Parts: sequence; structure tokens; C-alpha cells
Amino acid sequence: MEETTEQSTCPDCHALVADLAAHKVWHSRLVASLAKAVEQEISRAAR
Repeated sequence: MEETTEQSTCPDCHALVADLAAHKVWHSRLVASLAKAVEQEISRAAR
């Protein structure tokens, strides 16, 4: 018996994912981490 997993394509990065909701959470965390890193680098460079 074959088990099929329905996959979706992320509208933001076009990745093929099995759990779109979890992937969107990952995107949010990634963007937040990048924004924080950029802010820290700008702050460090301004000193």
C-alpha cells in the first residue's frame, strides 16, 4: 500500500513542502533572525 503525502509550494520561496503552516513559521523566524543580525551589525559598525 502506497502512502501519499500531499505537498504544497511555498508562495514566498517556491519550495515544495509537506507542511506549509510549519514552513511559514520557519520563514518568519528566519526573517526575524536576519533582521536582528542586520540591526546588530549596523549598531556595531556605527561605534
